Amino acid sequence: MDQSKAAAAGNFIKEPSSAPPDLRLLALALLATGMHSVILGIFIYWHTGLFYQLCFQAPVENIFFVRQSGLFLFCTGLFYLALLSDLRVNRRLVPVVVAIKLLAVLFLVTNASLSARPACGDGCMGALLAFCQRRAGRGAGGSR
Repeated sequence: MDQSKAAAAGNFIKEPSSAPPDLRLLALALLATGMHSVILGIFIYWHTGLFYQLCFQAPVENIFFVRQSGLFLFCTGLFYLALLSDLRVNRRLVPVVVAIKLLAVLFLVTNASLSARPACGDGCMGALLAFCQRRAGRGAGGSR
């Protein structure tokens, strides 16, 4: 395989359908999870007050920490998306993403006295990623 085809086959961000069949669903789940985190992080950082009104119907008490959470979400989203640069190699890091989602659920459930709804989304994303990771391990070329 020439270098351009190898580069195209390894870059699932530009073309998720270029992922090998056994990794395609995992690539799409990571892409959706990463984009969710990046977009939500940007929204929380730049529209902190609106985010709080929409999600919690409460005024922001400390904008620094809320904005910091937006920056954290943005950075974790970039990490998720970076795995797509070569998912065959980076697939071993998917359990880290699942662990991050599990920690997010635990944090949100124990600390979200205003609203626990975000925990459902993180829980679903983590479960989907775990399912896709396990399914990819059963594929022809998947390594566990």
